[in-house]
Formats: sequence, C-alpha cells, structure tokens
Amino acid sequence: MITKTFIEIVIMIPTTLAAGFLLAVSGVIQKVMNDLDEVSFKYFLTRLEYRAMRSPFAMSVSLISSIAAIPYWIIYGFNNWWYTAGLVMWFVAAIASKILNMPIYKKIKELTNSQTEELKNERRKLQTANNIRAWLTFISVILMVISFI
Repeated sequence: MITKTFIEIVIMIPTTLAAGFLLAVSGVIQKVMNDLDEVSFKYFLTRLEYRAMRSPFAMSVSLISSIAAIPYWIIYGFNNWWYTAGLVMWFVAAIASKILNMPIYKKIKELTNSQTEELKNERRKLQTANNIRAWLTFISVILMVISFI
C-alpha cells in the first residue's frame, strides 16, 4: 500500500534535484558566466536558456513537484504544516523565477553586442536572481525534510 510518507518522498525527490540543479547554476555556472566577456556571456546565456527550456530533465524536475502538489493537497489536505510550507516555498521560488529571471533573459536577448555596459548590468542582476531562486528552492527542500523529523 502506498502511504502518505511515500508520496511525500516521491514529490520531494524532483524538488531536491531541482534545488541541486539551481544551486549548481547559481554557484558554478554563474561564476563561469562572470568570467566571460559580455558578448560571450550573451551567447552562452542565450544558448543555456534555449537548451534548458528544451531539456526533459530540467522541465521534469521543475514541473513534477508543482503538478503533484495539487492532488497531494486534495487527497491529504494541509495537515503536514512543514511539508505544506515546503511546497508553498517551492511555488514562491517558481514565481520568483518568472518575475526575476525571465525579464532578464528577455532583456539580454534584445541587447546588441555593442551594449556591453548594459550586458554587464544584466549579468549582475542575473546573479542576484539566480541566487534568490536557488536559495528559495533549497529552503523548500529543508522545510520538507523537517516534516519527517
């Protein structure tokens, strides 16, 4: 028989994978982008975003937790406060991503290669946005884990 705890663990797995993925982006990949000149940064970021939006892994880990949260709450309700807080934080991180990161990606695509100061400024904004998104997602996992203690 499938238990509530089993379902919670299954939902937490892609959430944890996404947190690790985002921490790698904000920690490792962002540092690589910071080392690039502005034109190379623009090229790299547009390719990265293009590939990430078409990656089955990236899309799966970002969608599974969001989709699974709805039936979880319908079936089990909001009784597990820590787990619910983790899922809510997951949604906050997803919304933050749309509000913070998406406009930066769009702006960088629109900038020309000669607009190096603007590209540099957008890179700084992206670093902040990536850090916020990664840490919010990581906090969501911590809250979910606390529910098992």
